[in-house]
This record gives sequence, C-alpha cells and structure tokens, in this order.
Amino acid sequence: MTETSERVTVRIPQDLLEKLKRIQLERGTDTISDTIREGLERYVEMHLPPPNVRKVVVELSRQDNNRLEEFVREGTSISVDDAVRWAVRDYIRQRIEAAASARTLPSRAASESPAASSGARVP
Repeated sequence: MTETSERVTVRIPQDLLEKLKRIQLERGTDTISDTIREGLERYVEMHLPPPNVRKVVVELSRQDNNRLEEFVREGTSISVDDAVRWAVRDYIRQRIEAAASARTLPSRAASESPAASSGARVP
C-alpha cells in the first residue's frame, strides 16, 4: 500500500537543527526529514495515546539512564522504555502486596495476642 504524504515547511532555529542532526547521527536515520518525522510521531503518541494507555514521562539521571541502557545491551531488557515499564509494574505489585499484608496483620495480631486467647476484652 502506498502512503501519501504532504510537504510541510517549518522554520526552526539553527541550534535546534544542530540537535536534530546529532540525533540523526546517534539513531542512524537516513535523513534529517526521517529524524523529524520520527520525533513528530513520538510527540503525537505522547499527546494522543490510545484510550487504554496513559503515558507518563519519567526524567532519569544520566547515571540511571546509562544503567538502563546497559541492561538493554546485556539483553536484560528489550528497550529502556520496557525496563522502566517493568520497574513501575514491579513497584505497583510490591505496594499492593504491602498494603494487603498491612490490612491482614492487625486482625492476625489481635487474634494471636494473649488477651484474645484468654477471652479477656481488649479495649
């Protein structure tokens, strides 16, 4: 299937163009137009995600980002985004489990206390 496209002319400052050229080199895109198109696609994804997805932007220190990139190189994660997603899921799971165990601890502690086993009333 052939995609049609439309030409759009945009003026950007020289320093932004230089940054885009750096990104082009780092990512290995063929042309600056491809780099800009990729950036626009990500911008649209961020601002118009599918209805069942909520995008969250996370700012990481350079050191943490480097560690995540190392995990990707080692094959531990598919991408930095994937590693962050897994970290968030794991954090949520831990918080849910901690909240669930916190809710069950007081009832267990009351039933196991000497006053509860002797039949005495606990105020």
